[in-house]
Amino acid sequence: MNIIVKSGNIIDEEVDVLISTANPSLNMSGGVNGAILQRGGECVQQELRNYLKKHDRRWVKEGSIVVTGPGALKVKHILHAVAINGFYESSSQLVRDLLVNVWKKCEELHAKTVAVPALATGYGPLSTEEFAHALHDSLSDRIAIEDLRIVLHKQEDIKIVSKILQI
Repeated sequence: MNIIVKSGNIIDEEVDVLISTANPSLNMSGGVNGAILQRGGECVQQELRNYLKKHDRRWVKEGSIVVTGPGALKVKHILHAVAINGFYESSSQLVRDLLVNVWKKCEELHAKTVAVPALATGYGPLSTEEFAHALHDSLSDRIAIEDLRIVLHKQEDIKIVSKILQI
């Protein structure tokens, strides 16, 4: 697997699967989901509402993954990864386990290119170091992804993640 740690706006990535941050209510109010909504993602928000309605839920549990279409993005699928609970709490273990399941879902979707942000570090409490260790621990040789892009905002975060991933 080719791993790239880069600076940029994740919603500009042209990949098979974009991993988006999500809150338990699946409300696209901030973070990556907020950016998707601003860029013509109203149909994605409606898909998330329909998901909750179909499952007779008002929220999903932390660790959940909900797949939607791309909206206006140049991707095939968006995976909305819930890395926080309703109180915006998280842990490295939660993010690690969530990412393991994200990679499995990507394989089910036959995704070869994937972009991921630093989960649970914006509205969530994790540091970049904690995210990077969770990411490192989630990766294995069995993952079928060919190109993994970790898209971050700050150069300092890129250095931290690159060092922990040893790339």
